Amino acid sequence: MMMGDSSRTLWYEAWLVGAFLLFSTLGANAADPKRVLLLHSFGRDFAPFSEMTKSFQAALVKRSPEPLDIYEASIFTARFREPENEGSLVKYLQDLFSGRRLDLIVAQGGPAAAFVEKYRKQLFSDTAMVIAGVDARLTAAAALTPNATYIGVRLGLPAFVENILRVRPETTDIAVVIGNSPNEQYWAGELHREFQPFADRVHFEWLDASSLDEMLRRVARLPPQSAVLYFMLAVDGAGAVHPLDAAFTRISEVAAVPVFGYGDYHLGQGSVGGPADQTQALGQQTADVALRILAGERAGDIKTPLFGLGIPAYDWRELQRWGISEAILPPNSEVRFRSPGVWELYRWYIVGTISLVVLQTLLIASFLLQRAKRRTAEIGIRVKESELRVSYDQVRQLAGRLIYAQEEERTRIARELHDDVGQRVASLSIGLSSLRRRVSNPDGDTTRSELSGLQQQVVGLAKDLRDLSHELHPGALEHVGLLEALRGRCEEINGESGTRVDVEVADGWSEVADDVELCLYRVAQEALRNITKHAHARTARISLARGNGHVVMRITDDGGGFQENGSNGLHGIGLLSMRERVRMLEGTFEMESSSRGTVATVVIPTGEGH
Repeated sequence: MMMGDSSRTLWYEAWLVGAFLLFSTLGANAADPKRVLLLHSFGRDFAPFSEMTKSFQAALVKRSPEPLDIYEASIFTARFREPENEGSLVKYLQDLFSGRRLDLIVAQGGPAAAFVEKYRKQLFSDTAMVIAGVDARLTAAAALTPNATYIGVRLGLPAFVENILRVRPETTDIAVVIGNSPNEQYWAGELHREFQPFADRVHFEWLDASSLDEMLRRVARLPPQSAVLYFMLAVDGAGAVHPLDAAFTRISEVAAVPVFGYGDYHLGQGSVGGPADQTQALGQQTADVALRILAGERAGDIKTPLFGLGIPAYDWRELQRWGISEAILPPNSEVRFRSPGVWELYRWYIVGTISLVVLQTLLIASFLLQRAKRRTAEIGIRVKESELRVSYDQVRQLAGRLIYAQEEERTRIARELHDDVGQRVASLSIGLSSLRRRVSNPDGDTTRSELSGLQQQVVGLAKDLRDLSHELHPGALEHVGLLEALRGRCEEINGESGTRVDVEVADGWSEVADDVELCLYRVAQEALRNITKHAHARTARISLARGNGHVVMRITDDGGGFQENGSNGLHGIGLLSMRERVRMLEGTFEMESSSRGTVATVVIPTGEGH
């Protein structure tokens, strides 16, 4: 069926909304940015390509020595059967890049690769191209041109059935969940063909022609010796679109038998687990190749090996739920979400407490020994002074190691809160939601209301855990750098307190070493905490500048000031921590406070000696 003019206009506008620009500047005085077009097969948030996109963009932006313009567009027509819809996207891309030079095209997934192969002559025929995340069965001819390279995978489809039969040998029936879009139908055919050797042992029930509602009814009625293999579901048999793999959650909730997802994307959401994909490694490899091409290397000269399936990963809770022993899992398997014992749960607190006690004892003994030496010594003043100087340096070095140990412990605890406790709270929220929907007793309204209140409390707890995790370990500092991390922290303070905080960056600013970034962020974090809690300031500003071999950060506020050695000791401890961090990088820290406000200045050299 052909589309009318109004429909084409709607499609064209949809492409304009679907493609957006991510602009990242890595240096104020750098050359013209490199322009990169990233083409998605189904959408930037569709698994498994979503994880590859995150890994690729983070590595590319962080490691690129030049500023980048990253454009993104999605081949949404991969979900439909009307190829004429692609004309709107072709027209949009032609208009967008008319008069603009593209340096690189990155096509992720089979549909995106097929699109650029089909329209290669109309769009960017001379632009270097990377085709990534495409199975070797679908290697596009476009990847064989001199200015294109291919970073591919080779999916061993039988491994998914072998995994089910290994962990549940009693399985006799497998319901295969896969969608009905053209791309999904291709994979349905591949699954039919490569699952054929198992036909004498297992009966396969194919759900590709069913609507999602029908799929839910069928998986809910499967016999006990069955399993569900969820491969992908973008468009069901009724033509309904299901983005973000949202259908998986609904299927896992109603299934009366174990559900095995594709890769490790659904671990923690009801999937038992199995062979994991290597999407993060694939994204890193794509970024490596992209940087080489942007640096001048010819795309056709770059060859990379195919990626296979990764180490199997399983959800400990699902193993317990279905009575699956860890002893039968494949060797070197990873088991996640394990409920820890007392020692596993609190071991770092116990070890940390004992270590601090021992450390304090050693410090006290060291100071007592020095005191005894000073009292008993009557000669050799120079020798004694040298010994004391060495001891003092050792104590300061020890203080520096304690700060590094504190950062490592913060990172570990933040990761535990995010990856373990946060997942468990999310699972509890899902369980409460499911229980609330199934309440049907006479007092159901009251019970559902109470369950809803409990669920809201769990959601609030999850948010508090996430905020605490970000406070302990600023993940943004690793992914987007110091400036964006500081701006994000200031935006949080602006929304939570009565203090307005701004970030000001002088011309000529460029990235600094990771240890300098961490030091500046922690000093700013402690200063902002004091400003919001104690200074009662209305406004504050963080100023950053770089020049003459130094980086300078100045933090000012219009609060009431403070006494550094106040009676409560709160300020003294924080300032001591800030000074020690700066001293470790051979920098200087100065603080000036009065009734009109406070000014903190940090100067750190940027030489290679750090």
